Amino acid sequence: MLKKKWLITPLVATTLFFGQSAFAANTFSDVEGTKYEWAAESIRSMVDKGVVKGYADGTFKPSKTITKAEFVHMFHKLFPEIDHSSGKSSDFVDARKHWANKDFAAIFNGDYVWPYAESVGGKYPNYLFYVKPDKPLTRWDVMMIASLRTDYTNQTLHPEIEEVISAAAQYKDMKVRQANYNDNFSAYYPVLYIDKTGEEYSYDGDSQDQKAEAFYTLTKMGVLTANEGYLRPKAQVTRAEAVTLLQRLYEATTK
Repeated sequence: MLKKKWLITPLVATTLFFGQSAFAANTFSDVEGTKYEWAAESIRSMVDKGVVKGYADGTFKPSKTITKAEFVHMFHKLFPEIDHSSGKSSDFVDARKHWANKDFAAIFNGDYVWPYAESVGGKYPNYLFYVKPDKPLTRWDVMMIASLRTDYTNQTLHPEIEEVISAAAQYKDMKVRQANYNDNFSAYYPVLYIDKTGEEYSYDGDSQDQKAEAFYTLTKMGVLTANEGYLRPKAQVTRAEAVTLLQRLYEATTK
């Protein structure tokens, strides 16, 4: 987890993440011929597409974890055609003065602000939506953000609830349970709430159908994969993993 929070300008934030005077080549000393060789092809692809850059010292820093804002920026760079901003600032209160404001506005404004909020404050009709842009990115976050691409390309699957339960059972760490009033119904919260007490299954809580469809679609597509039966939804994502997941998503959704 991040121990400190720093106040940074948009220029400084971009420099820190995307490299100080970007390394021109798309090969990196800490990737080629190292244990991160598995990510080399995806790194080269995302660098070529202008999604991410290396650092002036010739490194990529593949093991460096990233924030939600950094990933949303990469996602927006890769899929610029997704733009719900209508020229407005982000609907998320805590993103409006953030360096990634335009990225959050493009990806989440309008219909996507409510289900993808980390938390909601205020009272009707003046609700306040928060996204926690500097939160360390998790694999579940990636899945939910990636689902916005499959929605855009009409590739999101709409399985029966029984199919979702069966798919979740394939993973040792994919939780399905019934909700209670203390539960977090955020789309980013890695638990599927399903009511199994009645004659027919039903989703139990806000945004559960979107979470279920995102989980089912992205795992079936092979964008998010398991290791020895563990999907690791709460695991933080490194730069190497982020570009690999984006490359898989790009290949699965671009004709």
